[in-house]
Amino acid sequence: MFNLVGSLQRYSGKSAVMALFVLCALPVLVLTALLTPPGQSPDEPTHVARAEGLLHGAVLGARAQEPDPDISGTKLLAGVRVNQSLIAASFGVTTPVDGRPVVTEQDFQAMLAQPPQPQRVFVNIPNTVTYFPATYVPAALGLAAGELFAGGRPFFCIMLARFGMAAAYLALGLLALRVAAYGEALLLAVLLMPMSLFLAGTVNQDGVLIALAAVAGAALTRETAGYRALGLVALTLALMAKPPYLPLLALFLLPLSPPGLLTRLRNVALAALPVLLWAALISAFIVVPFYKPPYYAGPLFAGDHSTLLDHTDAAANLQILLAQPQRLFTLPWHTLGLWGVVWLGEMVGVLGLLQISMPVGYYVLWSVAIGGAVAGLLCSGRPVAYAARQQAARLLWVVGLIAVNAWLIMLTFYLDWSNVGIDYIDGIQGRYLLPFIPFLAVAVPSLMPRLRLAPLLPAVPVVLLGLFDIGYIPMRLLQTYYMH
Repeated sequence: MFNLVGSLQRYSGKSAVMALFVLCALPVLVLTALLTPPGQSPDEPTHVARAEGLLHGAVLGARAQEPDPDISGTKLLAGVRVNQSLIAASFGVTTPVDGRPVVTEQDFQAMLAQPPQPQRVFVNIPNTVTYFPATYVPAALGLAAGELFAGGRPFFCIMLARFGMAAAYLALGLLALRVAAYGEALLLAVLLMPMSLFLAGTVNQDGVLIALAAVAGAALTRETAGYRALGLVALTLALMAKPPYLPLLALFLLPLSPPGLLTRLRNVALAALPVLLWAALISAFIVVPFYKPPYYAGPLFAGDHSTLLDHTDAAANLQILLAQPQRLFTLPWHTLGLWGVVWLGEMVGVLGLLQISMPVGYYVLWSVAIGGAVAGLLCSGRPVAYAARQQAARLLWVVGLIAVNAWLIMLTFYLDWSNVGIDYIDGIQGRYLLPFIPFLAVAVPSLMPRLRLAPLLPAVPVVLLGLFDIGYIPMRLLQTYYMH
């Protein structure tokens, strides 16, 4: 007799989730890498510069001074030396058509024909030069392959760098799904989200950082010292690139009770040490003000509003916050009210340089799929059974840490990115929320642990959307960049 329950268990397990991840992600990653013109993902030229600098030994980067005729003096820059033809090619060649950057036949031929050049020039990349370069290794290997097998032609080097980042994302995603004791549906949702796949198919490091967060979240579900070590390594690598997410390390204090709490505290402190050392190193030798087009100070500035400014000023904005301490809370809250819905849409996917939006219904469907993955956690078995009070404490600890971390990130953007004195926080994008989501797996309590829902069942809506996106995401890229 046909065993329906046994068949469901057999074909709805972890292996099925991993296979469907590859089936859905691989075509999108490849087509994103091929169809997205160079320079049409967030900050891609600066990421290319960081990867190429690493290939030639620039682990730390350097400062330099440049004449500034506007102030009859010099301004301080931070960056790396990069192959001149490669950095030029990383911006791509497009033609404006109806407000879109379209790649015409002539544009495509021009990109293919860009010759390699031996000259190296200093490139100012004040943001990406501060990132620890470990996550750029796949892109650097791709650039090296381009030099070896494509004669160093810039367009092909950039494509191979993208494939390197995509391969790393795919490998880390499979590792996260393999490691997870439960919550595979939630991890799959993060890994197949259009924004995640789009970033992973370019040289932007954020795709790899999202996958590292997924590995860390998956390792936390295992409740063993070995997997905790794996999770701490993965999260530390991500934090070396993004120190503002440092509070997430406190998730590895779970459970918040003996036995072993002091050991966990020691391990978290050891993991935080290289992040803090790197942050101190770049602050002392690399960090410079971010230069902007001339602007007047915003309404919160108490000084002279007639003076034109041309860079960010963390000290001035910190003084503004401390002058009225309630601004530490009112400014983030005000900004959340202005842009919160936009950030949620960007988290799911606003592709390109934030110019490729999806229909509202598409975002609703992805929201439902994510909600279903979270709901599936309520019926998932756990390697360790916790009492109701302990599960409530875990929920409060994880959600509280994520909320505090998001608040600190917003304040960081006000200090080092926003124009002096403006009355909102500038620069935040929805993709910055994605590294938080994998850790919800250890927050949601298991209300029906005996049910032990098969991993694939709560992931069905995510898989259906992932299958749809195999055609939909490349189609949107084609419509935006090639149809005219």
